[in-house]
Amino acid sequence: MQESFRSFNKRINAGLPLISDEEKEFESEEKEIQAVLDRRRERREKLLWKSIPLLARNWKLFCKYPKLYNIPIDFVFFGDFFGPEMWWENPYPSRPLGGLVAAWKTETCQLKCPHCQSKAFLVPWHLPEPLLSFGSDDSTPYYIYCEKCGKIINWYDFDTEISEKNSKFERIMSQWNRRAEPAVPPLQFERAIHLLTLYEASGEEPDEFEHAVHGNRHKAPNPEMPEY
Repeated sequence: MQESFRSFNKRINAGLPLISDEEKEFESEEKEIQAVLDRRRERREKLLWKSIPLLARNWKLFCKYPKLYNIPIDFVFFGDFFGPEMWWENPYPSRPLGGLVAAWKTETCQLKCPHCQSKAFLVPWHLPEPLLSFGSDDSTPYYIYCEKCGKIINWYDFDTEISEKNSKFERIMSQWNRRAEPAVPPLQFERAIHLLTLYEASGEEPDEFEHAVHGNRHKAPNPEMPEY
């Protein structure tokens, strides 16, 4: 806020600086905190993409345990993937992890990597700022995660197959987002990834997946996905 002339004169007469040392220190700390939060968000996002095959393989556990299904994905920018959202006010709207896994589980959201022909998964548009298409659809890439390449690949080829898959991805994920159970506290995302890895190594379902629910509870989603 710009300082008024009257305030300026009072401050100068009192021999005070424009900003106090305490204000400078708090401002500096806020920048440091934000930098740490940004690094944590980026690490979580990278962990999500590389864990896609692990998550898809264990879809039935997400259906069985709301503590897995409810994990909020509030560290990924979804752009306008779900329609006209005020992304500039809330760039990371929370989505349940179960909705993403439900989509990745289906063959509808799987395809071949254009580079190595290995199995790949569609990934929602996740740029922090919108792309300028200048009226051309082929300037907007699709994103896939390749199991073999181990990275996100931008695919600029606008063909019918991937366009249809992207549309179906949105419908599947939107449908399954509604199956979350808000009353059940979720696991921490990175903890869940560790426990799923442990489950595949040992064959035993971790006790941390369980959640004691008193009274009536909603029926878990049917693990059989609808056909698209």
